[in-house]
Amino acid sequence: MVLLWKNFILKRRRCIALVVEMVLTFLFSAALLAVRSVIVIKKNGPFDFAAQPVDEVPFYITASLASAFPLELAYVPSRSTVVQGIIERVKMDLNPQMKVLGFSSEEEFEDYVKEVNNSEKVLAAIVRKFYAETSYFYFHNEKKSNMLENVYEEGSWLTDFLFPPIPSVGPRNQDENGGSPGKQIFILNIPVI
Repeated sequence: MVLLWKNFILKRRRCIALVVEMVLTFLFSAALLAVRSVIVIKKNGPFDFAAQPVDEVPFYITASLASAFPLELAYVPSRSTVVQGIIERVKMDLNPQMKVLGFSSEEEFEDYVKEVNNSEKVLAAIVRKFYAETSYFYFHNEKKSNMLENVYEEGSWLTDFLFPPIPSVGPRNQDENGGSPGKQIFILNIPVI
């Protein structure tokens, strides 16, 4: 409060400086708005991403796959009947022709995916880790508050929040290699490696 009073007294003593500061503030903001209205901003690509409903999946997943490489669902560990049941249910909901694979360890699954063309076939995987010391959390069935109930739509994956509705303004490099520094530095670093 004291600083506010001090600033008021100082500004009252120098009225011309106060008027100049106010005029310059207005002038700069008006100039900024004028420049922004004159400059043409290029927008590259689609920036409006609609929300993906939960009950709609892409066509290539639900379509009848008569190809030599059907999509695969994987799970780790293979001895877990719970995870196997979840994967089987997902398979029946999406596409019954999908192949289900169980792996005994995460390393075995990673080796399988690293093989040629296997990463293209695996649609999803569930990796369940079992820990020796498991702590249990108890939750009550009743809701504590309904504050966030209307914020999120129930039938949406909220994919419209992945990208901002208004993209950042600025130059976007359309070069094939992503622009400077690009491949030149990579080529210079090859002899070092």
